[in-house]
Amino acid sequence: MARPRKFDDDAVLNAAMMTFWRHGYEATTTRMLEEATGVGIRGLFNAFGNKEKLFHTVLARYFDTVHAQLAQVFAMPGRDAIDAVFAGFSAPDPPDAISHAGCLMVNTVFELERTDETVRAQVAAYRALWKTSFADALARDGISDADTRAEFLVGALWGALGQIKLAGDKAAAVPMAEVIRSTVRTW
Repeated sequence: MARPRKFDDDAVLNAAMMTFWRHGYEATTTRMLEEATGVGIRGLFNAFGNKEKLFHTVLARYFDTVHAQLAQVFAMPGRDAIDAVFAGFSAPDPPDAISHAGCLMVNTVFELERTDETVRAQVAAYRALWKTSFADALARDGISDADTRAEFLVGALWGALGQIKLAGDKAAAVPMAEVIRSTVRTW
């Protein structure tokens, strides 16, 4: 008979997510996961599978979290929602905030050569979520060529998030975000 778990799955997955987010898949060691979660690697792997499967679970959790946040943001009128996304880069965060690590999915793109098809599919679904959100918002405002413009916005967003990852500071995205906000206002 299996013993009941002595840890909270949500807390452990959140801690693992933050660790992968800050360090990336390759750089995250099993020791780092143990320290972050407070659970021995044997317990983690018994509960979630190996490091790769734990990462898949973390990416799915991240997707679900962002999906819920986007539903709230994109409940606003079209361009207002888009503006809110890019204005968020200017909001101050404490120096140790996870926002200074960029975006877990975008960061994962930097490692795509070394990842499996499951991760590639998760990243593609995440990208499609953003594109659909942008395209729907633009279409609600009657803006022409919404799909092409949404593709542009996804590229701009991912570029801004890449700047954050490279600089280790959310403020690195502000100049790009301001140009995007100005551009969207002209549509």
